[in-house]
Amino acid sequence: MRPALSTLFLFCALLPAAAQTPAAANAPAGAAAPVAAAAPGQAAIDTAGAKTPAPAKVAPPAATDSATVAADTATSAPPSQLDAFTIHNSFLSRLDLSGTIQLKALYHNISADRDADKRLSFQLRRFKLELNGAFDEHFGFLGELLVDGNNRNFGVDNAYLYYTVNELVGFKGGKMKRPFSQEALQSSKSLYTIERGELYQNFLANITGYSYFDLGVVAYGGFVEEEKTVTYEIGVFNGKQNDSASKDYSGQQDENLDKGFKAKDVVMRVTVTPVRPLKLEAAVSTKAAEDKSNPADFGYAVNTAYEVGADFSYDHLRLLGEAAWGDNHNRLDARIIDGSTQFFTFYLMGVWREDYSRGRASELVLKGEALDPDFKFAKGEGTPNDGKARYTLGVNYFFTPKVSVMADYGVLQPITKVAGEKDLTHDVDLMWRMSF
Repeated sequence: MRPALSTLFLFCALLPAAAQTPAAANAPAGAAAPVAAAAPGQAAIDTAGAKTPAPAKVAPPAATDSATVAADTATSAPPSQLDAFTIHNSFLSRLDLSGTIQLKALYHNISADRDADKRLSFQLRRFKLELNGAFDEHFGFLGELLVDGNNRNFGVDNAYLYYTVNELVGFKGGKMKRPFSQEALQSSKSLYTIERGELYQNFLANITGYSYFDLGVVAYGGFVEEEKTVTYEIGVFNGKQNDSASKDYSGQQDENLDKGFKAKDVVMRVTVTPVRPLKLEAAVSTKAAEDKSNPADFGYAVNTAYEVGADFSYDHLRLLGEAAWGDNHNRLDARIIDGSTQFFTFYLMGVWREDYSRGRASELVLKGEALDPDFKFAKGEGTPNDGKARYTLGVNYFFTPKVSVMADYGVLQPITKVAGEKDLTHDVDLMWRMSF
């Protein structure tokens, strides 16, 4: 019996090796298994992280999200299998899939006297899928599919085609972010606070419409010389017409038919990196409205906002800041036609971050922002009781380079006390963020 058992064990050990094909048996160590080819026009999804020859790389358009945005905190982490998740199509040289899922909990206005004034809620803040593809070294596209999030259903905010002539000149057209505010251009995957500036960004995007998503055409480009970088973006956008005090300029990217014949907005932005740790920028954005009081006249007026910003990084410290000022029409086209007051707003943010190591990383964030909607330069403070300041203390913890928990504590302070209102409003926000 013993010789028979030994023979049986030897046979069982050799059987798997004999079952291999000659190609697989002779393959070098670490070689990936072959992937079935896709039929013409169909996509094949390769999630095994196989080291197949990479398609030709195409430089994306300048400032797709922002030239100011650093990579995710954990830049030194080894790549995971998700980093190799790529959709291949026979007609495209590149088609990459990425996205973000963000779950948020909030407890706002904690110090309110009435329980009805407090807000305790859960939100699916954002669920986006992004396709970034190219046909060759010149033509490509980007599309962000909003599956769900922040009380909105399926839709597209950021989707455009681009054509890159060379590093100096390129064009893109579609729904995109206006190249005005560096905070607005920052990707939601790499925000240091859960929300963008709740004073700064909300005012520029919704109250005045100078910033954020819109439908238009942009020319972009730049050059690098002796480690000094210069980029530019110039765009014309549909804008959004609004003359109702109950509405605002949010959702400009959904305005496919502009109601004003001449009411097109223009945005220009320039960035300069004089030395490697420092980047400076300046931008101009307009808001135009057509005067329809006389049907026979095509008169219109334009309001303008200006922005300057800086981004400084050294070792584990990053400092960000920008200021904006200009005409405040406070949601009303009529005030664009008849004149407007001046606003001034800014934010400053400091971030201490550690490199991803030992299976974790963390960030400590301190941010301050302020808004005076009717500021008058060299003429005092303007109309009282309307200025506000907000302070945010944030802690971010990374379980992996792509999975993090964020916690923000915010304090909203009236710059001048309003009768009947508390001096301070306290908010707490928590978010679980996963990106890929």
